[in-house]
Amino acid sequence: MKIKHNKKRNTAFLYESLVKELTKAVVRKQNERREKILEIVKKYFNNKSPLKEELNIYKSILESETLSVPLSQRFLFEVRKDYDRLDKKEIFNQQTLLIKEINESLSNSVFSNFISNYKDIASLSQFFSSDKTKAKYRLILEQKVVKMLTKEKQPASSNMKHIDNLTYNTFINKFNETYNKSLRKEQKDLLTNYITSFADNGLGLKSFLNEEISRLKNCVQECVETDKIKNNEHYLNNTNKILNKLESYKQIPITEKIVKEIFYIQDFILEVLE
Repeated sequence: MKIKHNKKRNTAFLYESLVKELTKAVVRKQNERREKILEIVKKYFNNKSPLKEELNIYKSILESETLSVPLSQRFLFEVRKDYDRLDKKEIFNQQTLLIKEINESLSNSVFSNFISNYKDIASLSQFFSSDKTKAKYRLILEQKVVKMLTKEKQPASSNMKHIDNLTYNTFINKFNETYNKSLRKEQKDLLTNYITSFADNGLGLKSFLNEEISRLKNCVQECVETDKIKNNEHYLNNTNKILNKLESYKQIPITEKIVKEIFYIQDFILEVLE
């Protein structure tokens, strides 16, 4: 018996759909909708929630480094033990409440959001639910996940245009053009930390940004040394403005505006250094 995947009962899918919906609300300046999404995320994915526990298990696989086949199999064995300890009844109940709140407060269009790694999270859901299936099908599902863990991770591709438009003031327009296609890993990490900051008073976001801003400053310094920047006075001046902007962040409180600016700086760096 094969397992039919119900995406609304996939905690990772629900979370990713809310992240995508939040991204759209932020970019479109739909403040009321943004606050509602943040309220829902804080309610169902705070550090004490059963859905967050399950999500963390999904993430341990989805965000894993490339592993060897033997290590992948051992890793899945241990992860499966963690998953089996979860309170499945409470997870189901929380999913039911979350689905209901999304339908009533946002709309069922949230469930139609494009999720770039949907196939992977669907495979994981089937893998975790395979205990009542035949051995052959369980092995097929395990091999799917092992293949996922052993696959060489590919760097995010750039959707940005030529460097002719690389000035700080164009970052917002560029993101408006590309946000609905795919988020870079750095942007997704930033947005995830921004969302969860509402559950821990911003402590996790501050810690993340301390490291990320330091990394970005080093990367911008590398950009300054590239021929396409240092040999063009206009680009050089704008790149130095970005560096000054990063320096200024340590003197002011973290705001949504800063988070959005860092999105665009991440894009700038990846385009220049690719």
